[in-house]
Amino acid sequence: MGRHAEMNEKEGRNPDGRYGMGTVIVTAIGSFSAGAVIKSCKEAGLRVVGTDIYPAEYLPESREVDRFVRVPRFDAGAAYVEAIRMLAEEEQAEGLLPLTDAELDVLNGNRAALSPAKLWTSPERAVETARDKKKSTELAEQVFCELDPALRKRVCTIPTKRLVDCPPDMLERGLPLILKPIDGRSSQGLYRINETQELKTVLAALKESGISYLVQPLLKGRVVCVDTVRDRLGGTISIPREEFLRTHNGAGLSVRVFRDEVLERVCGRLSEAFGILGTVNYEWIHAEDGRYFFLECNPRFSGGTGFSRTAGFDVVKAHLSVFGAGNFAESRVEPENPVKEMWIAKKYIEVITNRC
Repeated sequence: MGRHAEMNEKEGRNPDGRYGMGTVIVTAIGSFSAGAVIKSCKEAGLRVVGTDIYPAEYLPESREVDRFVRVPRFDAGAAYVEAIRMLAEEEQAEGLLPLTDAELDVLNGNRAALSPAKLWTSPERAVETARDKKKSTELAEQVFCELDPALRKRVCTIPTKRLVDCPPDMLERGLPLILKPIDGRSSQGLYRINETQELKTVLAALKESGISYLVQPLLKGRVVCVDTVRDRLGGTISIPREEFLRTHNGAGLSVRVFRDEVLERVCGRLSEAFGILGTVNYEWIHAEDGRYFFLECNPRFSGGTGFSRTAGFDVVKAHLSVFGAGNFAESRVEPENPVKEMWIAKKYIEVITNRC
C-alpha cells in the first residue's frame, strides 16, 4: 500500500478480491490520467463507475471500470449535472473524481445538487481561485514575497496583464508573447505569438470571441509539473517532473522525475495559501538561468499522474486517504518522500474494446 497512508481494512470482499468500500464516479475516462486513477481506486477497494461523452468502444479504460455510462458534454449545463446526479443516486456513490477542468468547473459550482455524493477535490473556493489564472498568479506572488530570501531567488511569477488593458502598440513592443484564456484548460485557446502580423490576426479573431484573455511574455525554458498532495493538517508531499516531450495540449510523454527541495517546499506553501486538500498539480517554466516561473495550479489529477505512481508515490491513493475513501481511514501524508529519480516515457498499446 505504501507508507503515505494507513489502511483500515473492512470486512466484505468483492468477487475479484477487492474490499467492498463504496463507489466512486470517475468522469472523462478518455483523459490521460484515467488509467492511473482507475487502477489506484480499484486497488483501494472502490467500485469504479466511469463516464465519458464518447461510447465505450472508443475508450480503452471502459474495459477497466466496473460500469461505464455515457453522459452529455459538460457544456450541456443542467443536463450534464442532472445526469451525474442521477447516476450518483442510482449507484449510491460516495465520491466524484472529475478528471478534466471543464467538468470540474461545472461540478464545483453544483456541489449541493450532487449531495449526498461528495466531490473528492479541494474546497469550492480553492478550486475557483486555482482555475482563475489572474487570481492564482497574484496569490502566488504574495506567497513568494513572504519566502526566505534564499527561496525567493529561485521562484518567480510571470508578469501578467489583462488583454483589455493592453493597447496594440504595447503588445507589439512586448513580442514574443503568450495569450491565454483567463480560465483556460489544457492549453486550449492558447496562442504563442512571435510576429506583428500574427498578433494582428489573433487580436482580430479574439475581438469577436468574447473570451477574457491574459497576456504574458513568452519565456524560454522547459515545463516542470509538480504533483502535490496536502492533508487536512497541512502536511504536504511533492513530486516534480521535467517534461521533454509533450502533446499539443500539454500532456507529458517523456519526462524526468527529480527532486528539488526548494521547489517542493514552495509547492507546499502554495498549497497552504490556496487552501488545497488532496492532490493538485503545479506547472512551472524552468528557465535557462535556473529560476522557476509559476504558470498555474491545476486543482485535479494531472495527465502525468501515472509518472508519479511509477516513480514510487501513488498520489491517487494518497488523495483518497485524505478523504478517508475506499480502504483508507482518513490519515496524514507521511513527511518522507519515497520517490526515486528516473526517466519515464509513456507507452501506447492497442486494446480491444468490443468484439463485433
